[in-house]
Amino acid sequence: MQELMNAVTFKYKSTDTKVVEVKAPTPTDDEILVKVIFSALDTGLDPVVNKTFLGGLVHKFTTPLMCGWHFSGTVEKLGSNVSISDFSIGNKVFGHLPYASHNGQGSLAEFITIKANECAIVPESVHDDIAAAATTEVSTALQALRDKGGLKVHPKTQQSVLINGAGGGVGTAAVQIAKRMGAHVTAVCCTKDVDKVKLLGADVVIDRKKLSNIFSLLKKKQFDIIFDTPHTLPAVTSLAYLKPRGKMVLTDVEPRHLLGYFRSKLTRKGFTMVMVESKKADLELIGSWLEDGFQIDIDSTFKVKDIEDAASRNRDKTKKGRVVVQVREGW
Repeated sequence: MQELMNAVTFKYKSTDTKVVEVKAPTPTDDEILVKVIFSALDTGLDPVVNKTFLGGLVHKFTTPLMCGWHFSGTVEKLGSNVSISDFSIGNKVFGHLPYASHNGQGSLAEFITIKANECAIVPESVHDDIAAAATTEVSTALQALRDKGGLKVHPKTQQSVLINGAGGGVGTAAVQIAKRMGAHVTAVCCTKDVDKVKLLGADVVIDRKKLSNIFSLLKKKQFDIIFDTPHTLPAVTSLAYLKPRGKMVLTDVEPRHLLGYFRSKLTRKGFTMVMVESKKADLELIGSWLEDGFQIDIDSTFKVKDIEDAASRNRDKTKKGRVVVQVREGW
């Protein structure tokens, strides 16, 4: 008989949740079974619960509906094709479930399955809550800057990066990554985040609350990469501030960005979007950064039984970092 587990289920178009017993997942040949210790919330939750178009892109609309992507946990079982040289029973691992329409799992549950090449071992010096909070946003920033934007580690000529939304979860990660990779960073954020972003190493910090037009402080053809994390910059205008082969990267593309996309096709400039993937090699790199002082801000921690309070805090614009949920021993 298949083992049962506790899981949080969500009611569509409602803030109501319920803890139920459902069948625990069984790992396929290339997967591992993980017993979740911590999860963390992000902005993907509400679009799924509200059954929006975006929600359908990042999660399968299932009944019952189980949500959550970030996780840290322990390896409970290995698929037959998973090498014991990579993972052993009891290893602590972290990563995130796929942001994809085929994924119906949620990390707000006792157990999840994950492909072995989509998670990594948590370094011994890194706390489990930090590991869970460091998955999606840091991976998004890394893949946006390096894979989509073309940022290289300490090239002969220093690259110049503009990061919009530098005070948010993805933005703060992007500032730290760009500096670690040797770039000159211009960061745009709101007043409350200016000091924090400076401490993270940004070379120039622009307070968007005090300036009606941030471009007035910038030079045309100044940047190798513009990373617009809240996708709020005017796309056509932004392209003018890219170098001839520069790249503009967004976390989402809306209809209003189409003109910028088509304008970029008339030049050698890139205009693209990042859709984060959980990759073992990237997570191992992130793990090494966490050991080396990479900053992850945690706003608050809730037990999973208090998920409605956690979700409410996650919607609060005054929060200062990731909302983390204790799953193990939190029911």
